[in-house]
Amino acid sequence: MYTKYLKGLAITQIITIILIISSCSDTTGTSDTLPYYTISEEFNDYCWFDSSSYWVFQNDSTLFTDTIKIMDIDDTKRFHDEQGGFNYQAVELFTKSNAFNISEYELTAGNSEPNPGSMNSLLRLYKNDSSYQLVFLPQYPLGEEIIMGEEIGVYTNIEFFESLWLNDKTYHDVYHTNVVISSKNTVYNYWIAKNHGIIKTNSTIDDQTISISLISDQLYQN
Repeated sequence: MYTKYLKGLAITQIITIILIISSCSDTTGTSDTLPYYTISEEFNDYCWFDSSSYWVFQNDSTLFTDTIKIMDIDDTKRFHDEQGGFNYQAVELFTKSNAFNISEYELTAGNSEPNPGSMNSLLRLYKNDSSYQLVFLPQYPLGEEIIMGEEIGVYTNIEFFESLWLNDKTYHDVYHTNVVISSKNTVYNYWIAKNHGIIKTNSTIDDQTISISLISDQLYQN
């Protein structure tokens, strides 16, 4: 099943790094004469949720729970000035302040129009201090390490589950991703499920691990 998501996709690591850097900064404008690349329907199913959607997570050690709720959405067209220039879609999902320190999720399209049923976009998670983590870049093969830079780290799609049992519920079409930031002695793992988004994450910083998992949600999608 995983193979069908990757069929027809071929973007370089260098272009991906350029897009990540450029989409983190303000853009100066767009041109209607240039291509406009949008986030695919398949990627939307994993990552784009409408206002009032919410997730209830728990700390797996302390059992402390908290709710992350989408409060507002900003869907914009951004301009990338490399490769002759092109426009691409960027979507910011702003969340209500929460104990897990998440301020927004950001989705950005890639540098080409993906084939039907495939994905060529990325997901970042922003914290209240404006720092961010790369979470989901599904177009690469399982096990391939993608060097994103010293601050962003090394990204890997670890495995894909057709189904995954978590907290008394079965989730389908789940990616497990991993980001290692050696300069900060930090490792992040994420599990992202179709139609549910992030369902589990654990982070290891200086050999101390914190695990957080989804226990319930109420989600809305187009």
